[in-house]
Formats: sequence, structure tokens, C-alpha cells
Amino acid sequence: MALPIDRTQILRLYRRLLSSSRTLRYTDQDYFRFRIREAFRQYQDVTDSARQERLFKRGVFILENERGGLV
Repeated sequence: MALPIDRTQILRLYRRLLSSSRTLRYTDQDYFRFRIREAFRQYQDVTDSARQERLFKRGVFILENERGGLV
């Protein structure tokens, strides 16, 4: 069974994703920020720890891989 992701880890990921938008060159920074906020709002009520872990890993992947093709 997966351990639940700590709220501080989620907030740290959220902030890092938003701050990474400053490095965008060929796409709309506002759109990227909108998509990040929308995704976090959409999944804010997820309580299943396995699902939380998958979503968290997806966010980390996007951050580590030049936004992972999100934009």
C-alpha cells in the first residue's frame, strides 16, 4: 500500500511548477499557470493514497522533464 503524500510535498510541487513557468519561452506562461492551477483544483479532493501518489509522480515528471509535454 502506498503511503499518503504529505500536504507540504504537494504544496512544494505546486509552487515549483508555477515558478517553472517563468522559464517558458515559446508558449504562453499564463496558460501554463492556468493548466497547473486547474489540475490541482480538479484533484484536490482525492483521498486514495495510490491515486495521490500517481498524480504526484506525474507532477514531478512534468517538472523534471521540461514540463513533460504538458504545453
